[in-house]
Amino acid sequence: MNGIVPIDSGGIMLSYKCNCRCRHCLYAAGPTWNGSMEVQDVGDIFQGLLRTSRYLRGFHFGGGEPFLDFDRLLRLQRLATEFGIPIEYVETNASWCTDETVARDRFEQLCDAGLRCVLVSCSPFHAERVPLNRVTTAVRVGSEVFGPNGVIVWVPEFYRQLSQIRTDGVIRLSEYVASVGQRAAESMIRSGYSLISGGRAGYGLADFYERQPPESCRDDHCRMEVLESGHAHFDPYGNFIPAFCSGISLGDARDLPALFRGFDLSAFSLIGMLVERGPYALYEFAASEFGYKPLDGGYIGKCHLCVDVRKWIREHTNEFAELAPAQFYEQLAG
Repeated sequence: MNGIVPIDSGGIMLSYKCNCRCRHCLYAAGPTWNGSMEVQDVGDIFQGLLRTSRYLRGFHFGGGEPFLDFDRLLRLQRLATEFGIPIEYVETNASWCTDETVARDRFEQLCDAGLRCVLVSCSPFHAERVPLNRVTTAVRVGSEVFGPNGVIVWVPEFYRQLSQIRTDGVIRLSEYVASVGQRAAESMIRSGYSLISGGRAGYGLADFYERQPPESCRDDHCRMEVLESGHAHFDPYGNFIPAFCSGISLGDARDLPALFRGFDLSAFSLIGMLVERGPYALYEFAASEFGYKPLDGGYIGKCHLCVDVRKWIREHTNEFAELAPAQFYEQLAG
């Protein structure tokens, strides 16, 4: 099977723009990105989902930081309610929650528009940029507006650990490690956050992992992630991002019926390599065609190998349309 499984869940990325530039970010978000999801484009995506999927399990609004453009977020939540698209939550780093009145007003408007849950990100990576008392404000006010089950803290154990350091002001990652100990920090960062190494994590957090050579990924193909997961993200430029494969586009998400109907794996040589033989095939190709050299020390996972090889290829040629958006590869440095 070389077609794409219909999508039943995923994320609508309002923007890659974020007030933070976290060292773990899967989508290499940050302050210098431009472009936002157009309301018409989201309407086209919603129509496409309804036409191509038998069952829509749940979607979320994310970014970047979606609350940077609250009016757009509110319009899109209303649009999702109108179309009957199930929005499970909206993600936020809570950096904007400097005032309880503002937080309440925005949450109440979203609740009135049909939103039933907010996910508040909390980790040592966010804490380097966002004071914990803003997270606390988002959690407290969000629970009052959406109810006790209407706020997800991701990750609660990080929230507990960071609260024991301080709640006012940012907390450096080194402070967090010193507080909980190196082994506990490594355990939480490796498994507690469910990090995917395809974004900045392999560059900004590699010291917390045991790194492996490219050969360790020799048998890891990516058919499930690219074609069969039933999960996707849709970015502000209309890219259909399979599962969590940031920096890869399977085509134009604004016309999903045409994308599914006309998808030809043989037209995407790099994606074909990933599906059939995984990142190691991509590594061999890049080494042969573009002089790619393995990273000193190795990789923290197959997604780290994949993104580093794709970054190298993108720096040497523009011929592969599936490597999109281009700015993602420029923004990977932490």
